[in-house]
Amino acid sequence: MSSLNVRYLGGPTAILEIGGARLVLDPTFDAPGDYPIGSRKLTKTAGAVLGPDETGPVDAVLLSHDQHPDNLDKGGHGCRPPHREVGGADACEIKRG
Repeated sequence: MSSLNVRYLGGPTAILEIGGARLVLDPTFDAPGDYPIGSRKLTKTAGAVLGPDETGPVDAVLLSHDQHPDNLDKGGHGCRPPHREVGGADACEIKRG
């Protein structure tokens, strides 16, 4: 049986290690502040405990959604592996064929 290691980084961001794979959930590494989205804004009150260059090698990034920066911000793009991304609507489209 594989062990599961979870390191919480803050906000929605965590690193999961399972079965030899290293996954980053909802990478948000930008500094605290306001992030406008149309007529609304999201306010980030604390930064992550690591930067994107400190996460180590990443096999995959898992996003709950990427429509706004509380789940994938500019800094979060820095920890993406160099593979094709599949998620959100793309994943649904692939499943439907």
